[in-house]
Amino acid sequence: MPPFRAAVLALLAAVCALAQSATVLVLRFQNNSKFADLNWVGESIAETLRAEFAQANQIVLDRTTAADGMKRLGLRQEANFTKASVIRLGQTLEADFVVYGGYDAKLPPGVSHMKDGEIAITAQWIDLRKLQSGPDISEAGKLADLSRHKEHLAWQSLNYLDPRAHPAFEEFVAARTLTRLDAEESYIHGLLSADKEQQQKWFLQAANLDPRFVSPAYELGKAYLDRKDPKQSLKWLQRIPAGDARYTEARFRMGVASYQAGDYNAAVAYFKEVSNVMPLHEVYNNLAASEDQLNLPPAIDDFRRAVEGDPADSSYLFNLGAALLRRNLFDEAQQKLQAVIDHSPDDSEADELLAQAQEHKINPPAAKPLAPARLKTSMDSTAFRQLKAMLQPKAK
Repeated sequence: MPPFRAAVLALLAAVCALAQSATVLVLRFQNNSKFADLNWVGESIAETLRAEFAQANQIVLDRTTAADGMKRLGLRQEANFTKASVIRLGQTLEADFVVYGGYDAKLPPGVSHMKDGEIAITAQWIDLRKLQSGPDISEAGKLADLSRHKEHLAWQSLNYLDPRAHPAFEEFVAARTLTRLDAEESYIHGLLSADKEQQQKWFLQAANLDPRFVSPAYELGKAYLDRKDPKQSLKWLQRIPAGDARYTEARFRMGVASYQAGDYNAAVAYFKEVSNVMPLHEVYNNLAASEDQLNLPPAIDDFRRAVEGDPADSSYLFNLGAALLRRNLFDEAQQKLQAVIDHSPDDSEADELLAQAQEHKINPPAAKPLAPARLKTSMDSTAFRQLKAMLQPKAK
């Protein structure tokens, strides 16, 4: 069986194993209190719901996707949406369900500190497949216990989405790590900040306030990777536990960080691990680049898998062309490199390699890679999730 076909079948098997998933859009909850400094709570509630739904193998549309949808419809993220706007947004993003809502906060008599105040949260559901409202789910208690309230809200919501796979709440919450209120606030301020430096400060503060809180560690790992600081990136990403919904993407980024650090054996191990869960073309591209650095035989086949996954991606074509040229497979190398030039005429690196291929310049067996590989630094699992959504049987 051809390797790529085997990978596709493995993907389909993984998809079918998750056959009851639904696509869920979670919107930021609205602050209905008089305390503007609690605006962050609305995103905090939404983040917890997204994380728990993803943990339960639902297909969760992320904040960026939601923001893009709002922009297309001319909706302001901070606005109070009408039900009609919520439905329109959900349909635009092809969601099965939308959850949104609001919260109110009060200071009881004699209480002066907000953390000792009370909060009441209401989540509203819309089933877009049936075009009907779902249940309104409420939760109330001390603001200091926000983390537990959010988990209870998520537990009730998951019972609505799939009542069959539903443990008792105490069993559910026992498997979670509740977060300090101040750490949660710092983390959300980081997510909402547009300034990269300020973001990092917020995430570091959140991680220091509550070392068990893995969300800021994940964001710090991504940030350090963007800054090409692989040592720090690995330090933070290794905190993501295997049971976390972000684990696979964290391992992908750890592969990129290991590659940047020159630890190609570790990079191969990380990308192989990821390919067993999500056999995506960006994973095979990076796996092949790591293997190529070690002059391992599977590199060519894995570069081919990447190109088969996205034949128009010039990075994949370049990497495969360079690897073929290194192995003196001149005709096919010319074909791939010419495709890169056709796409990007000013690509001087590809032009130089193409000239070598045309000259049939022989490379010795132990030759090193002829050009730096073009890696993908993030993994887009959208294709995997979309395929899963297409193949899953629709609930009656």
